[in-house]
Amino acid sequence: MGLRLKGQESGHCFFVTTTYKDWKRLGELPGFQQAVADSLNHTIIKYNARAIAYCLMPDHLHALIAVDGKSLAPLMRDFKKYVAQKVATEFGLSGPIWMPRYDRVAITSETAFRTKLKYIHQNPVKAGLVDMARDYEWSSASDYEGREDGPVMIWKDW
Repeated sequence: MGLRLKGQESGHCFFVTTTYKDWKRLGELPGFQQAVADSLNHTIIKYNARAIAYCLMPDHLHALIAVDGKSLAPLMRDFKKYVAQKVATEFGLSGPIWMPRYDRVAITSETAFRTKLKYIHQNPVKAGLVDMARDYEWSSASDYEGREDGPVMIWKDW
């Protein structure tokens, strides 16, 4: 997986977007989003990173991930690999499921952080999937409103 922005190999917090191959709506397959959430949890633990926010959309995902000065690239490589292996086994999908790259923006200010956090949580509202961000099952919005914990472990002590 190539890095398009070489200067962002290491940092603290990143806004990450990655997309399913050809924008396929794989997230609509029953059980698929849980497989993605499980893989994200596994990867976050393996790399001792922190998921601050996430939204698993039907055709892509967004996340705020803190890597504490480590490289983001191995985490993303393994996350995408785990998802591909899991869905190949559980759903019988073959071939690539991801676009070859992912986009990331290093978060360097509180303003940028809060803007991306709001963007992540409003994404399913903007897409017409729900009326209120907290009602989208595959997002950390309800974690932040204190309603219930979602399927991905969230670090809110930032």
